[in-house]
This record gives sequence, C-alpha cells and structure tokens, in this order.
Amino acid sequence: MEHIGTLKLLCRYPVKSMAGENLQEARVTFSGLLGDRVYAFVDTNNKSDFPWMTGRQGHDLIRFRPHWVESLGTEHAIPFTERYTIDVHTPDGRQYRVTEEEFAKYLEERFGRPLRLRFSERNMTDSRPISIIGMSTLHALSQETGIELDPRRFRENFYVEWKDKPAYFEDELVGRELQIGETVVLQIVKKDGRCVMITLDPETAQASPQIFERVSRAHDGCLGVYGAVLREGIVRVNDPIYAV
Repeated sequence: MEHIGTLKLLCRYPVKSMAGENLQEARVTFSGLLGDRVYAFVDTNNKSDFPWMTGRQGHDLIRFRPHWVESLGTEHAIPFTERYTIDVHTPDGRQYRVTEEEFAKYLEERFGRPLRLRFSERNMTDSRPISIIGMSTLHALSQETGIELDPRRFRENFYVEWKDKPAYFEDELVGRELQIGETVVLQIVKKDGRCVMITLDPETAQASPQIFERVSRAHDGCLGVYGAVLREGIVRVNDPIYAV
C-alpha cells in the first residue's frame, strides 16, 4: 500500500444542514460516520426528490448548533436510541431538544415552511456515506476566489493533508480504494457536486456567490469526492491514509 496522506480534520453533522462538530475519533459504518446526519427536517410542502429543509432554503439554519446530551462515542457499534439525544442551540440564544414539538414550531415560524422531523440510524446524506476533501484543495480555492475559506463551509467528513500531491488530487482517486487508519476501507466513487451551501459563511450565513461561480466554471461544479464504505472500523485524527 502507498501512504498518500493523513487525516487532519474529522467532522460530523448530527442534524442535517446544521452546524457540525470536530471529532478526535469516530466509528465508520457502512452508512457513514456513526451519528452523522441522523436527524433531518422535511419540508412537507416540497414534493420534489429533495424534500429536505436545508441551508439552501434557509441560510440561517447552518448557524444552529446541535450538542449531544450524552457523548456518542466509539465504544458501541449499535448504540441504544436514547444515546441519540440532542439539544440544539439557536442563533438567538434559545435551546430546544431536537425532538420537541416546540422546536419544530419554532423552525416553521422562522423559515415559513411546514416541517416534520425524521430520525434514522442510517445517515441521511445527500449522495454517499463519506465525503472527503484535501486541505491543499481548500487553499487553492482560497487563492482562486481571493477569500480565506473556512473548511466548515464545505461540510466534509474527512479533511486530508495529501502527501506531496497537488490541489484537487482527490479527483484522481475516483474508482480507487483507500484505507484510513488500521481498518477502515473506502472506495472513492464520484466527485462531490456542489450547491449554494458552499457560499455560506458558517458563522454569519452571509453568502459569497463568487465561490460557487468559481467552482462551477473552473471545476465542473464539483469539489471533493464521495466514498462508499467497504470495511467498517474506527478512524482517528492523524491516521495515515493509504491507496490500496
């Protein structure tokens, strides 16, 4: 196996389209990181094939911050349902249990949409279980756009420091297998097609449209890649990454 990089940041997003959390370690299952995007709100008036309420429809949603009531660690492969208890802190200083009816009503009033909460132990990702991007890619895009880009904009699971590889190197990995750490194996299956979410500042939700415009024009609308999980296990920050 060839050592091609190191896992530098590891991120999980307990509620779809809300703020994420940085982790030191995580259990990787066939459906993705344990606890990633296990809650999501559906717009019940949206009859399209993408009915989720996300930052696309309400930019401010990315400023809501979920917190586990009891830490969801790596010790259990199949945690009991009560371990998935989450409180959410709102931008205006309120706090709700994510499952409270009052929270759904608060969101409906704030965003002007009828919403219904969904929970699934199988992650409700947009495309594939795991998303990956290179730190060199983010640096290059910062230079291209003239904006210092916070990695949180891109809502990836794995942020990788590639070893002696150029920016956008991850695009070359489509179709290949990677091992992260001691056990986890992924197959990189496709590039990550982007939307207006990457234009939103994670602190203010203010949009910078030129970011999406640059990705669309120069990178075919894609940034980062998606992986399917071939072998489950635990990954940790600073784990080596190998091309199998």
